[in-house]
Amino acid sequence: DLEPLGTESHGAQVRMLRGCALLATIGLAVGANTCWQASGDLFGGDLEPLGTGFRNASHIGACCQECYASPMCKFFAYAPDHDHGQVGSGVPYPKHNCWLKATAGTPRGDSGRQHGGVSGTGPPTPGPPMPPVPPPCTGTGPQPPWCNLSLSIDARVAAALAEMTVAEKAGQIATETPDVNPGVPRINFPAYSYHSEGLHGLRKSFDTAGLYATIFPQTTGMAATGNLSLIGAMATVMATEARAINSEMLRLGRGPFGNGGSLFFWSPTMNLCRDPRWGRFQESISEDPWLLGAYSIIFLQNFQKNDSAGYPATIASCKHFLAYSLEGSDGFTRHNFNAVVSMQDLQESYLPAFQQCIMKGRPGQVMCSYNAVNGVPACSNPTFLINTLRDMWGFDGFVVSDQGAISNIYNGHKYRDNATSGVAVAINSGCDVNDGTPYAESLPGAVAANLVNASRIDEAAARFLKQRFRVGSFDPPSKVPWTSVPASVANSPAHQAVALQAAEQSIVLLNNSAGVLPITLKPQSTLAIIGPFGNCTLCLGGGKTDYQNSGYITYLAGLQAHPLIQKLGIRVEYAMGSRVNANDSTALADAVQLATRPDVALVLFSVGIDATIEHEGTDRTAIGVPLAQLELVQAVTRAVGNTATPAVAILTNGGPLSCTWIRDHIPTLVEAFEGGQFAGPALASVLLGEVNPSGVLPFSVFPEGYVDAVSMTDMSMYASGVGRTYRYYNSSNPLGPPLFPFGAGLSYTTFTIEWDTAPVTAMCVDCGLDGRVELSAKVTNTGSRPGAKVVMAFVAEETPRHILHGERECGGLRCDDLAPHKSMYGMQKLHLEPGQSTVVHFPVDIVPKEASGWCAFCTVSQNGTRLVAPGNYGIYVGGDGSMHSEGEVHATIAVSTRDTRAIEVPLMYTA
Repeated sequence: DLEPLGTESHGAQVRMLRGCALLATIGLAVGANTCWQASGDLFGGDLEPLGTGFRNASHIGACCQECYASPMCKFFAYAPDHDHGQVGSGVPYPKHNCWLKATAGTPRGDSGRQHGGVSGTGPPTPGPPMPPVPPPCTGTGPQPPWCNLSLSIDARVAAALAEMTVAEKAGQIATETPDVNPGVPRINFPAYSYHSEGLHGLRKSFDTAGLYATIFPQTTGMAATGNLSLIGAMATVMATEARAINSEMLRLGRGPFGNGGSLFFWSPTMNLCRDPRWGRFQESISEDPWLLGAYSIIFLQNFQKNDSAGYPATIASCKHFLAYSLEGSDGFTRHNFNAVVSMQDLQESYLPAFQQCIMKGRPGQVMCSYNAVNGVPACSNPTFLINTLRDMWGFDGFVVSDQGAISNIYNGHKYRDNATSGVAVAINSGCDVNDGTPYAESLPGAVAANLVNASRIDEAAARFLKQRFRVGSFDPPSKVPWTSVPASVANSPAHQAVALQAAEQSIVLLNNSAGVLPITLKPQSTLAIIGPFGNCTLCLGGGKTDYQNSGYITYLAGLQAHPLIQKLGIRVEYAMGSRVNANDSTALADAVQLATRPDVALVLFSVGIDATIEHEGTDRTAIGVPLAQLELVQAVTRAVGNTATPAVAILTNGGPLSCTWIRDHIPTLVEAFEGGQFAGPALASVLLGEVNPSGVLPFSVFPEGYVDAVSMTDMSMYASGVGRTYRYYNSSNPLGPPLFPFGAGLSYTTFTIEWDTAPVTAMCVDCGLDGRVELSAKVTNTGSRPGAKVVMAFVAEETPRHILHGERECGGLRCDDLAPHKSMYGMQKLHLEPGQSTVVHFPVDIVPKEASGWCAFCTVSQNGTRLVAPGNYGIYVGGDGSMHSEGEVHATIAVSTRDTRAIEVPLMYTA
């Protein structure tokens, strides 16, 4: 029944295709809202209906390759392995059936009749079930040369490309949908499930395979653990589940199946979190370049790990390259925004993490971003994509555009006049794969017009296909050990244990000055949870609600189920109090009534922001607690008055959430982030003292007025004299210091830190020494509870920068302002019993010994020159990102050279 989709099919998704004008799928759950998607933009209304008969139809995948191959095909929909009856008729649709509806003309061959399709407008005739799609290169007859396992991967790729036309090769480096690369039916070359996402678990796993993935805290929450080995463990879980889901789909003979089951992942997101308003802040990692790089390296090393036969688990990416951190602000969108970035900021802030990700993480792909940088769209910038990525950093994978970024070149940025010249400049500048249709539609014409050499299409297609061969997609499953991973590992108890540990370690104790935590409650008393996040499920999964799990455990449920709560007979009751971003007078009255009851021993305020406020495509305009929630907290606090009932404020958010009033009036404050599927049990364990909080903020929390003082579109790290991130923020500006600094995080126990081996006080870096500074510090748990301490190491320029660079080169005192106050270069997490001590080592090379080495002592001039200059440098270990933070140890190193001249360090980018 392809007539009509109408408004009954709630949650339908529609995407534009090449060859198929519209494609519709209906989610597994029919929701209350009608929402259709076309070319990435949301809109409501009727879609000139497409069929009400497809209840619970899943992602189409590649149900009909004939449809892909036929420009006559207009509509198609696919029902998965279930019987779905035609609405109102009782007639079942066959399993694995694909229905087509042609435009004018006759479809090629008899594809319509083969798969229940029709010409014209009549109802479809159900055809026989589609047989499982066998994996390529597994037949018994003669095999094409690209199936020859005795050949090298490069030779197999060349053999496949040798059989394709220019148009077919162009199709290989484009996508028919955002998720699927087309096949070449003429030579039996299969279509491929290309695009998946996995930031803190696998996205859309249930939509694709009916399997729930393990969902970890949102990315900023994972960074807050301060535990790189735990981040690696998360990536290992994700890699194993990706292979399990992919293998299950192949076992069932389904494919390609799109987002949720592919082995090619657009992750990690690792853009510098330069501004708290950025809508995708919660998807990225941190405002610190070193942490961005270190997180990405260990993520990729585990997410792409090889099996015993050398097949990588996945092909992951470093994204979005480069200077991407704006969705929509000040009249610009990410599709037309030109990020104006100084050479100094490029070398010192925007490029270092990508260099680490690419040179040490070795991703199979890099995604170029929507925006332009200094006037040139990122996906058509040969300086970045060729000179920097390939020539300087040795990248050997493929570059893929973000969805729609190629059309931005001529539609958004107006960098070229039309699609033909737009795709030409993109592919010639080093963008190999277009996630979208412009390459497939316009590259053949660009070749005919002599704008693109056909050999460049060969090169791009070879880079992409090489990764397909690397993961074993053309090899018999018996040859690929990863294919033996059973579906049962998805969300298994062992994986859930890692997610619970991550949720526990991500929680940051920001204030406990009243000593309320860990809480102690009398038997039979009541604990009141007040606020819209106390019993929220989807808000625990981050800004994208399709990170699907079998059940997110809320704070309310986590506390109610805790054994200690049940043992003491404590009642845990909940009042919403307000909506996320709107007042509700009835809910407010209920909250006040609950909080003021005499049996209530503790009030837990649960406030924050969710995907309706912080999400891809939109930047925030305010960074504080939403007004409705703030007024709720204030009203309840006034009602409770001077009673002895203590209160704890719990923040749920991905990006920074300013909370000046709450900080000043509620002396117990916890940052819980978006904690994933076990957010509730983790918070309960921390509040009750079963787990000692050990998280640290991966960002600074600035006052609410930051949004008025600094323009979102100003990419300078010293924007408006206020500055960005802990490295450049000017605490003497009228806003005052951060509410909480980068790296802040308290514990229920206490720690001391002292030098074990203090660094040398002077070092001549080119006087025959190796230039390595050895230093170590002893950390002791001086409290009565076991606990964990995240120990961070920083370097700071203590000699004014205008002296390091010289007045003429740097331009005077302004360069001092532009110098980072502190820059992190190392981090370790230690677990210590009461009274236990351990020694941590943070050796550092003053001049990096290799191109991929981190340059902690580098100072960068305004023209972008990277130098290690003679002068004094401070080493700080054990504190946070603020200057002279409590508890840290400090030493000064006088760096010199034989002839007093600065040593130039290779650039990461040359214009």
